[in-house]
Amino acid sequence: MSTTPYTRAHAIKDGRLIEADPGIVEELQYPAPVAMTEAVYRDCVAVPDGYAWETGIRLDPTEREWDLLLSASIAIKAAAGTGRPPRLAFTLYRVPVDGGTRQAQRVTLVAEASPGDQGERVITIMRPTERLPY
Repeated sequence: MSTTPYTRAHAIKDGRLIEADPGIVEELQYPAPVAMTEAVYRDCVAVPDGYAWETGIRLDPTEREWDLLLSASIAIKAAAGTGRPPRLAFTLYRVPVDGGTRQAQRVTLVAEASPGDQGERVITIMRPTERLPY
C-alpha cells in the first residue's frame, strides 16, 4: 500500500501552517517563502473578531505580522554567513490577546530554514518546542 507523504502544502491546506503575507515577506527581503505554525499565528498575529470592541484594546493583525516578520528577519540577517544552524532563536515583544494585558510581553520563537516540497528553501517560524509539521 502506497502512502503519500505529508508535505508543507498539506500543512498549509490543513491550517497547521499559515503562509506569511507575501508583500511583507518581499518588502523585508526574505530569501525564501515564510510560513508560521498555527500556534505562533494565534499568539502573535491573530486578533479575535470584536476584540477591540470588547476590551478597548486596539490591535492590528497586519501590524502584528509585520512586527513578527521584522524581528525574525533581523535575526536571520544578523546570523547570515556565521555558520549558525538552520534553526535560529529570536525574541518578539507582542501584546497577548488575553483580553486584559495591555503591555507587550517577550516571547522567544525560532525561524527554521528547511527544504520545501520541491527541495526549494523555505522558512518556518515556530515556538522553540515545536517541530516542522511535515
